[in-house]
Amino acid sequence: MSVTRVILPKLGLTMDEGRLIAWHKREGDRVEKGEILFEVETDKANMEIEAPASGIVRRILIDADQTVPVTTLIAVIADTIDEPLPEVAAATPSVAQAVPQDGERVRSSPAARKRAQELGVDINNLVGTGPGGRIGIEDVEAAAAKSAPPIGEKRVPLTKMRRAVAEAMTRSVRDAPQFSISRDVDMTSANARRKAAGVSYTDVIVAAAASALRAHPRLRSRYDGDAVITSERTDVGIAVALDAGLIVPVVRDAANKPLRTLRDDREALEAAVRSGHARADAFGDAAITVSNLGTFGVDRFTAIVNPPEASILAVGRVQDRVVAVDGAATVRPMCSFTLTVDHRVADGADAARYLADVAKELETA
Repeated sequence: MSVTRVILPKLGLTMDEGRLIAWHKREGDRVEKGEILFEVETDKANMEIEAPASGIVRRILIDADQTVPVTTLIAVIADTIDEPLPEVAAATPSVAQAVPQDGERVRSSPAARKRAQELGVDINNLVGTGPGGRIGIEDVEAAAAKSAPPIGEKRVPLTKMRRAVAEAMTRSVRDAPQFSISRDVDMTSANARRKAAGVSYTDVIVAAAASALRAHPRLRSRYDGDAVITSERTDVGIAVALDAGLIVPVVRDAANKPLRTLRDDREALEAAVRSGHARADAFGDAAITVSNLGTFGVDRFTAIVNPPEASILAVGRVQDRVVAVDGAATVRPMCSFTLTVDHRVADGADAARYLADVAKELETA
């Protein structure tokens, strides 16, 4: 007989806590390893987390709608319904507390903490009017009213996702010296290929970006203090714009997938993140991100590297332009590509060679 401790996993480099959205099993239910056990809201998205083992859900220690730090013990799975459990699992479930201040925990109700998050109020700076100085909703709303913006303005607190994007992009610009290079690509062959396969421009671009990575280990690398870590994988992130912010699910092993399979995987990922039910393995460890704003009518733009990745490919719209071919003016579907690279990992020549290979993949029938 055995007991498995279920902890809140760390699902990204920037994740330090998560909110339990829902449990898919109740105490006493049977669960199989790999079956969805619970959902958690992180700074990226809502994610479905699989059970780490098969057995009976003996204890659920954190209720839904509670926020706890990563690695917190949240449930226990046992082989049998009556197997002895560790003392921590037998204890009364505890409610997540607010962030410690001066070595002690701020006394506040769960409803007050939730309201503080909604209104963008730092609960650690409040003095409660409840018993023993406990902070209630009234204290939070009073603090928010005092800091209300002038008439005609509206203060909209950052969502977790928006805050995560802001922090990641600030860190990227501050910590990583970046440079960008651009080139125009004739999309005639790519257009024929996408029509034949019944896929989108994004799919053929992701396939080209992934395939070109094979010959460019520096573009499959990331900076890590006193070393550069190179991956053999060709996983490609897809930048997806949501109302709450930007999210980057990852198409795994993109270089080795037929176009239709790649399309199916991309569409499934986008549907999952838009519905808020993406699995935990849908994020992280991409070698490069592709950000396509062509569908918004953008001709060209420069993107910021999405850490810890070392590069991002910004794609504009495909449009007919007059170009010179064999000395004669002709109309071709052209697209502008801008590659931004972490200069700590690769140099201009490395980036230029990689972008040239991406163009070759797209321009070759």
